[in-house]
Amino acid sequence: MARSLPLDKHKLVTNLRNMFGEVVAVTGDGMNDAPALHESDIGLAMGIAGTEVAKKNADVIIMDDNFTTIVNVAKWGRAVYINIVALVINFVSACITGLIFKGCSNHSIQVVDSFLFL
Repeated sequence: MARSLPLDKHKLVTNLRNMFGEVVAVTGDGMNDAPALHESDIGLAMGIAGTEVAKKNADVIIMDDNFTTIVNVAKWGRAVYINIVALVINFVSACITGLIFKGCSNHSIQVVDSFLFL
């Protein structure tokens, strides 16, 4: 919403969050963007062209003022999130498997060199 009043940007962020329950990200570089940057879930300010007010109200400062940086950060963030979820799922399944085999009788299962023989 370029060339809008600060109150209009703030209302937009608030209404998007309340009506749809989604995460709202805002980019800005000026004083009129500061209320929306502060209210948003993720505020992104421009590092070169941005004012100090915008930078102080933002969560992230884009140092090169390039929007492709935002796309790259989103891709890396998603990859890290997916890997953390996979790690947790594998860890929990290994723990459950260990608990199941620990409960079995010792005479029916033999573990030899990390291979399972029944």
